[in-house]
Amino acid sequence: MLLPTLLAACFFGAATIPGADVDSPADDRQLFRKLELSVIALAENDSGAVRREARLEQCKRPRTDALKLASYRADDAIPLDGPAIYRRAASAAVLIGTAYKCDKCTKWHHTLASGFAVTADGVIATNHHVAASPAAEAMGVMTADGRFFPVREVLAADKPHDVALLRTDAKDLAFLPLRDNAPAGSPIRCYSHPASTFGCISEGIIARYARMNESDRNGAVFMQITADYARGSSGGPVLDAYGNVVGMVASTSPVFTSPPTSTTPSTKDAKPATQSQQMVRHNCATARAILELTRAK
Repeated sequence: MLLPTLLAACFFGAATIPGADVDSPADDRQLFRKLELSVIALAENDSGAVRREARLEQCKRPRTDALKLASYRADDAIPLDGPAIYRRAASAAVLIGTAYKCDKCTKWHHTLASGFAVTADGVIATNHHVAASPAAEAMGVMTADGRFFPVREVLAADKPHDVALLRTDAKDLAFLPLRDNAPAGSPIRCYSHPASTFGCISEGIIARYARMNESDRNGAVFMQITADYARGSSGGPVLDAYGNVVGMVASTSPVFTSPPTSTTPSTKDAKPATQSQQMVRHNCATARAILELTRAK
């Protein structure tokens, strides 16, 4: 069984979670507007948040000895039902906002992503591509109960595996344990904030583990799942039936039909037919890759 102290720390952070039931519906416009205003104010003031140049340099750190993350097995734990997994994920998950300026106007713009706490004292897991946002002047996180915290530091990051650990000043956070040995075929649920939609959960299975051979992945092992997600979901936790994080949303790879050729009686030129999408591969960083950020080589 998981230790009672871990259970108490992990399960429920916010008493009222937006979207968790009919009496507490999520107000997407209000929630995302609050994050937007908070991160823009952060960018406009010297509040101690890590600035762009320092953050990008910190993303080169491959390991951190500032913390140790424990991995937990589920062999003798009791499976959770759907509502319990939802509340557990939502209590530990965060919205991650960045503020930046483009070269076409003087206004602040913002981006949104997902993440989740892995310690009670403010360490947040998310993707490398979120932490290493090249234009962001400031970055902050907002919890389900509306608290906002500046990102103070990138503790460690790994670009091929697309994982990073951020430090904030948050205290007494609900957090999620990490499991690094969930096999393919295991049922999972994914919690994230897709397309400016606060707190969505989807379910599926681990489809497989695969090496990614793109130039920026360098053979890194990723988990592929059947649960759905969309832009804005980057950094969202993928949980097993016991509430452990087994992976983290990273990217999608749509699969299209090979375009057949067609000819008409009036011409000999072959013309490609319209492609149709057949499926989407949902690529997730593994919990092991997050744990490796804290393990000495």
